[in-house]
Amino acid sequence: MAINNINNLAGNRVQNTGNSQSSVAKSTSGGQDARAPQVKVDSVSLTSEAQQLQQVQKNLNSASTGNESRVESLKRAVASGEYQVNSQAVAKKMFSLEAQLEKTLG
Repeated sequence: MAINNINNLAGNRVQNTGNSQSSVAKSTSGGQDARAPQVKVDSVSLTSEAQQLQQVQKNLNSASTGNESRVESLKRAVASGEYQVNSQAVAKKMFSLEAQLEKTLG
């Protein structure tokens, strides 16, 4: 099978794209379209369950936990460098959590 005029194909593509662009420009500038483009508006509607969930989330975000004073005292202790981590207590709790996960998940 012979391949003929391979160099001319590239030249034809350039010529064709130039011609198609000029014809597109002519067709768009030729006359004004009587129809105005329609603007589509997006909308979202929430189910009643989603609205309830949103309200619960707002309530939780604004609710007081009662631990604000404890949290503030811990923040001050950490910031001043006074807070001491009990590494043995942390390790025991981590081990306990791992054991519970192993029991639950198998």
